[in-house]
Amino acid sequence: MRLLSERDIERLLDSESAIAAAEEAYRRHSAGAMPAPGRLDLLRHDPIGGALVLGGHSFDHRFAVKTNVHAYAGDATLSRSAGSALVLWDGVACVPLAFMATTAFNDHRTAAGFAAAARLLAPKDTHTLAVFGAGKIAPATVLYLAAVRKFSRILIVGRDQDRAHALAAGLGVRPELAGAIVAVESDAGRAANEADVIAAVSTAEQPVFPGEAVRPGTFVVLGGANRPNTREADDAFIRRARIFTDHLDGCLARAGDLVIPLASGALYRDQIFGEIGTVLATGVVPPAPEGTDVTVFKSIGIAGQDVVLAGLIYDRAVRDGVGLEFDPRDGPHTAGAAVP
Repeated sequence: MRLLSERDIERLLDSESAIAAAEEAYRRHSAGAMPAPGRLDLLRHDPIGGALVLGGHSFDHRFAVKTNVHAYAGDATLSRSAGSALVLWDGVACVPLAFMATTAFNDHRTAAGFAAAARLLAPKDTHTLAVFGAGKIAPATVLYLAAVRKFSRILIVGRDQDRAHALAAGLGVRPELAGAIVAVESDAGRAANEADVIAAVSTAEQPVFPGEAVRPGTFVVLGGANRPNTREADDAFIRRARIFTDHLDGCLARAGDLVIPLASGALYRDQIFGEIGTVLATGVVPPAPEGTDVTVFKSIGIAGQDVVLAGLIYDRAVRDGVGLEFDPRDGPHTAGAAVP
């Protein structure tokens, strides 16, 4: 079994390969080549925290089981900490192939999925990206979206102004964003109105931007609110939306951005065009129905993304001699070849 650290994974990944892995996972998922994953969501109230266990397997007989653990310092209004680890298995030989530290991996995996959808659905001519949420996933979201669309301005909208300014400052010196202005915007309506692409990646439970402010033709990623009683988009916005999902059944069951307006009648089922994997496989984007003028990608994440990306990382680690080899039975391990 190969042991891979956070640093190892950063060395082995590049954005284009991660986006290609997300596209492959979406296509395989929608084609039925990745059977329904297992999901166990455990919440703890004292102290506040929990664990999410995801398990899935793929066409090449590999299994991945990932555990995400989070906790709050005191209560949910205070700082949040999180960690993650994944075990990749050979499902035929029934032996573990790798143990990976996946806290940063999760950011790559999730943001690469956003970018895969944006490359297909976002306007070709873009100028402004607005990101709602300044937490852990926000930096990767900006960098991956900027890998598939050119932005001259990036607006950060966050409840915590200090965190938003820190994020903007950190992104402003990234070479991938050279030439772009990165700024904090305190007015959610103004940010939504000026954006060609919006990414909502918050932990908010209520809508984070006014839907009527969004201009026709805008592409919006809804990447948070993955519980049936939470949402990032309001009724005014969702009524205008042509919607694609990463996992249709999962979104209809767990994503409040769809569950709540479907129940109230603000959203009609025929506004939801199924899964992005089907569109990626055919290369044909269905025309927008009458009455809709914005396009949405609703993402809750699929286990297939973990399996495909973890497999890519493992294969590269073996090829390049990265990581430590550990024998689960006998224990001795050896260092992999140094990576420059």
